[in-house]
Amino acid sequence: MKILLVDDDPLFLELSKTFLEVFHDITSDTVNSAREALQRLENYSYDVVVSDYDMPLMDGITFLKTIRDKRIDTPFILFTGVGRDELMHQAIENGADSFIQKIGDPKTQFSELSKRIWQTVSSNTGY
Repeated sequence: MKILLVDDDPLFLELSKTFLEVFHDITSDTVNSAREALQRLENYSYDVVVSDYDMPLMDGITFLKTIRDKRIDTPFILFTGVGRDELMHQAIENGADSFIQKIGDPKTQFSELSKRIWQTVSSNTGY
């Protein structure tokens, strides 16, 4: 399985990539902007996109809308430190498969993210 991680925080990207690969057997590419992620999605195939919400130039919801407008149907998980119910509803309304908050213990949050990734891939592809 291969995912695309999108976050403007390079340290968080590296931590996410390492945690998912070492402990959960999930391979990932990382990019630090939605624009770069769009270029990747036009040229490569991923099982899931995991994106932050609060990024400069293009936030996670705008990024999600853009990929859906381009008819890119890769499953999408919004993984964010912004925890408003309104944002969660907006994500789901625009085609996100899941919404996870970046809160608490990193081991717990990455375990939850891994679980959601596997569930999303299973429901979309039958892995």
